Amino acid sequence: MTSMLWWRVAGLTRYIRELWVHAPAARGVALLCVAVYLMQGICRQVACVAGYSFEYLLLHCFGLCPALFATGFIWQLGTYLFLHLNVWHLLCNALGLLLLGGGVEGEIGAKRFLRLFFLGGVAGGLAWVLWDLAVMALAGGPAWLPTGLAALGRLAASQRVVTAEGSALCIGASGGLFALIGAIAALFPRRRLLLFLVWPVRARRFAVVLGGLSVVFLIYGLGNVAHLTHLVGGVAGYLYGRRLAAEGWGDGAA
Repeated sequence: MTSMLWWRVAGLTRYIRELWVHAPAARGVALLCVAVYLMQGICRQVACVAGYSFEYLLLHCFGLCPALFATGFIWQLGTYLFLHLNVWHLLCNALGLLLLGGGVEGEIGAKRFLRLFFLGGVAGGLAWVLWDLAVMALAGGPAWLPTGLAALGRLAASQRVVTAEGSALCIGASGGLFALIGAIAALFPRRRLLLFLVWPVRARRFAVVLGGLSVVFLIYGLGNVAHLTHLVGGVAGYLYGRRLAAEGWGDGAA
């Protein structure tokens, strides 16, 4: 078991090195995420006002914050993808971008890869922010609002993705990453991927498992994670992948 695990780790390392060289767009997105996270660390050490750091301002101006988005901060749909909560969050997304994004880029090219990544990120982010605004409208709705809808709004509001200060905020490249997974399921459904970096499964089953987990986590509000962003990003990626498959890209088995 130990030797098999070592073989997989060694093979994974070689694969990452190859992708690092041959997937410039995926590498660039991953490096930008790392650079932004380092900037977050610097801003975290600089005090601003009322005990808040400059990182707080950075997150709320460029992360996806429904209250500010509704007032015109529309650029957040693109910038939130490059901000991350912690090293683990960054590592998972950066590795995913290299392992999955690099392979996709090699098949469909850098321009289509970037289009796919941002399509999933923007679609997932927009769905999440509209859902959050709708939830808060229902939770604090007028007296004439049906009791059932108001109760549903209050229940959903209790499961919102919030910061320690209580404001709704979505950050991270996961929406774009799930778009890559959806596209792989559409373009290369029979190819095998390592589920949780351990179990080799076909790409379509890989996407179904992660999509199903996102639905369960969304329903039960687990982990203070924007699961709706993952789900919608994955669906957007799958639809874009089907479009590419119709144009002759992929394995032709979708």
